[in-house]
Amino acid sequence: MYLKSIELSGFKSFAKKCELTFSSPIAGIVGPNGSGKSNTAEAFRFVLGEQSMKTMRGKRGPDLIWSGNERTPAANRARVAMVFDNKQQLLDIDFDEVILERIVHRDGANEYAINGSKVRLKDITALLSGAKIGASGHHIISQGEADRILGASEKERREIIEEALGLKTYQYKKTESERKLEKTTENIKEAKILRREIAPHLTFLERQMKKLERSRELKQELKESYRTYIVHERRFIADEVQRLASSRIEPQSELHKLKEELAQEAEPVQISTSTDELEALDTRARSLIEEKGKLEHARGRVEGQIALVGKTQTESKEHVARSIPFVKVEDFLTQMRQKIERAHEDISVVKNVIESIGSVLEQFKNTQEPEPQNTKLLHSLEEELREIQESLASLASEEVALGVSRKNALDEIAQKQAREKE
Repeated sequence: MYLKSIELSGFKSFAKKCELTFSSPIAGIVGPNGSGKSNTAEAFRFVLGEQSMKTMRGKRGPDLIWSGNERTPAANRARVAMVFDNKQQLLDIDFDEVILERIVHRDGANEYAINGSKVRLKDITALLSGAKIGASGHHIISQGEADRILGASEKERREIIEEALGLKTYQYKKTESERKLEKTTENIKEAKILRREIAPHLTFLERQMKKLERSRELKQELKESYRTYIVHERRFIADEVQRLASSRIEPQSELHKLKEELAQEAEPVQISTSTDELEALDTRARSLIEEKGKLEHARGRVEGQIALVGKTQTESKEHVARSIPFVKVEDFLTQMRQKIERAHEDISVVKNVIESIGSVLEQFKNTQEPEPQNTKLLHSLEEELREIQESLASLASEEVALGVSRKNALDEIAQKQAREKE
């Protein structure tokens, strides 16, 4: 297995897409200062899953993205793809060519892919650990890397040796198993806590389940008992019907015999009535009918006389009752007519007097000088005159009302007289 090519786009100083192709296992990448040697080495670490920003000379993920210059604007993401020849099947995947890809965005989010399929970081780490390739990068020697290895601590040296020996896979599996074990332990603790919390509820549910099972058993027993009862009841009814039918035969036969005997005895019996008795009964019936007709005729004549007498008395009473009120009403209306005529004459006189008083007051106001005493007296007289005029107007309205009442009374009298004539 060897590296065939690496493709960089937007990663650090590689603003545009750049592809480096290798036809055989590489020994090193050389070039002048600023040509991108260190960035290329960091790109190897980046795509292999390096998580330390310090190792890649950055603080955050966006620091790995091309920041832009006067000619080329800043990129939105950094992408590195590495192509391996896998004909020897050192990578545990069924492909002769394996493409590992990693993308980082401005918001710090990372994406990983193997042959174009999105995967997780641990999937890439597990795949590379089988080929003794890890993120520690002991196989990537960048500037100052030799000094770093020589000055490494015992722990760092042990990690480098373990990775070179291919123990990284087992360490990864061990770490993953420990993580799963820890998670399982936490889940067990949570399950125990939940069990303690729901234990009372489980007890209640067990009791309810027992009650439900007992209810089902009782329902089944009731169904079977009901079925047995129906069978016995049908059998009893059938037996009773048969017994009644058999007990009915004998009375029916007895009844039939009695009917036949009665029929035989009734044939010679004859009801005889003499001719004299029939004629006597006929005569008596005709006499009773004639007597009944006479009595009904007499009763009708008496009832007619009683009705005639009652009608005469009623008409006399009604005539007297009508005559008396009519005379009284006529006298009363005559008296009222006279009073109204006298009141009308009095009102006319009062009107003339008031007009005279008004003219005198006008002349007094026009001829006399306005002195305080005269003015006060004049106002008093005008006020009294106004009150008299208001009283006069009230009397006039009452006169009109009396006239209307008089007319209505006369109309009513005329209608009564017309009805009496009819």
